[in-house]
Amino acid sequence: MHPHRKLLVLGLNELLGQNCISLTDEGDSQGHVIAKIAGEETVLLWQTIGSGEVRISVWWKFDYSKHPEAQLDGSYKERFTRARPLAKSQHYPKFVGATVSGWLERETGKYLMGKNSEGLFETYMRRGEREVLDSVPTPVANGFKADGKFIF
Repeated sequence: MHPHRKLLVLGLNELLGQNCISLTDEGDSQGHVIAKIAGEETVLLWQTIGSGEVRISVWWKFDYSKHPEAQLDGSYKERFTRARPLAKSQHYPKFVGATVSGWLERETGKYLMGKNSEGLFETYMRRGEREVLDSVPTPVANGFKADGKFIF
């Protein structure tokens, strides 16, 4: 399984396990939680976009204390509402190991859209993290399929 998709499956399993979202279209508009994924501090974000679809974003190996926007005020402070961290990508190696976003389809089936890296966006991987993620066991998707038709 592609390492970014692996992170999405692990993240979605965690969101479902914490009852942050459901596999039905039931009032889970948007939010974020911080959880351990593959042994690392991770930000999990979700936002519904209608038609039963939910954007799932995973920021793995996240260290908020090293985030350049952690101590700022107003619109410059990280608020965990976007698919990727607010900082410029040149700063990512300092505070995040990998990022990925994808779409969960819930209306015509229960699956993450695309296959392998298809349908994934806002992807980033710090040097050396690919090997770490490759060693993480392939997760079993709990109640959904890890891949499926990409709907444009």
